[in-house]
Amino acid sequence: MVVPRVRAGLPVGLAGGRDRGSHRGGRRRHPSRSGRMTDDLDGWRGRAAALAEGLARQGAITDSAWREAVAAVPRHVFVPAFHDDEAGVVRAGDPRWLDAVYSDDTLVTQRKEHDGSAWSTSSTTRPSLMLRMLELLDVSDGMTVLEIGTGTGYNAALLSERLGAENVTSVDIDPELVEAARGRLAGAGYVPRLEARDGALGCPGRAPYDRVIATVAFERVPRAWIGQVRPGGVVLADVRPRGMTWAGALALLTVGADGTAGGPLVSCTWGFMSARPDVSRPGAPEPVHIDATSVRSRTSEVGAGALRTPGLSLLIWQRLPGINAYSEAGGAQITAPDGSWAKASGRVPAHVEHGGPSDVWTRVEEAHAWWVGHGRPGVEDFGLAVGPDGQRLVHRGRGRGMGGLG
Repeated sequence: MVVPRVRAGLPVGLAGGRDRGSHRGGRRRHPSRSGRMTDDLDGWRGRAAALAEGLARQGAITDSAWREAVAAVPRHVFVPAFHDDEAGVVRAGDPRWLDAVYSDDTLVTQRKEHDGSAWSTSSTTRPSLMLRMLELLDVSDGMTVLEIGTGTGYNAALLSERLGAENVTSVDIDPELVEAARGRLAGAGYVPRLEARDGALGCPGRAPYDRVIATVAFERVPRAWIGQVRPGGVVLADVRPRGMTWAGALALLTVGADGTAGGPLVSCTWGFMSARPDVSRPGAPEPVHIDATSVRSRTSEVGAGALRTPGLSLLIWQRLPGINAYSEAGGAQITAPDGSWAKASGRVPAHVEHGGPSDVWTRVEEAHAWWVGHGRPGVEDFGLAVGPDGQRLVHRGRGRGMGGLG
């Protein structure tokens, strides 16, 4: 569920159909869809094949098995409507609908009202990112996969097409999404195991798994996932702060026999929607009360651009867990959970105003100094290690731990 450019969506309806959950190994054998719901729409097969070809052409797909899966799964079944900034709700039958569904775009499919605003709470991820992640999983026939974040069910359908629905488990915190996805999956011929539950807890009833893939963003990799994966298995998750979503990355972690996990970070420009703390609230950062009565000012050789510099932004997050960052005209503002805050201009030397218990911009300066001193590493020069004491950022070039993320 990648973060799109819109903040509103629409809960969508169900579709029914028959079971195609069995898998006999090797490539999938597709029963006839004649007379089924997916054949009611002329031309979807050609569109799905064109989408698969386009993804292969841009390098998002290199494995022919995933290319076949994209061509075989009717994406329109999982997106009967979506929300567009300009057009509003675009439904099946609208001339724009089918083109959008079979494009390489993220489409918002659910919105929730919270504190007087409409928040996007579910979407179907742009296929290029989805397939990039599925290929990073490096699955083979017979493997079992736990998906965190069912959403529309399209990703679960791709996994079911590739591995067999009996090997796929998918969970989502929102029962409404789970039931809608269940109906759509059945309508397309797939019956994976779906459960409405907090994704941070995994799904222990079907553990252990060979792979876990999270299509919602978490600030920390939940320990429950590590404990539900076989030694040598893989956890692939989008790890990023709620309040500075551009600072994250995909963590590709291999689980050890000792219950720890570690591996590289993979750059991901598009961040996923943050996991919701509960079904009633979006995954947005909690507002922080700041003390603006006592404002101090100074200059700094580090400007607001540091917050959006790849690699450096990870280090800033490490030093300021729970950070919220906001772009402003000519600069940016950050707040910390203790109410400390700072505003910095983009031009260097930067004008910095700060208040609260501490000067939080010094943490940004410390991160910048380390980053410069170690050759300005990018996102993929770092890795993540997860153990009993939490997670820590690791500089892969030197093998040095960078401390916990909070």
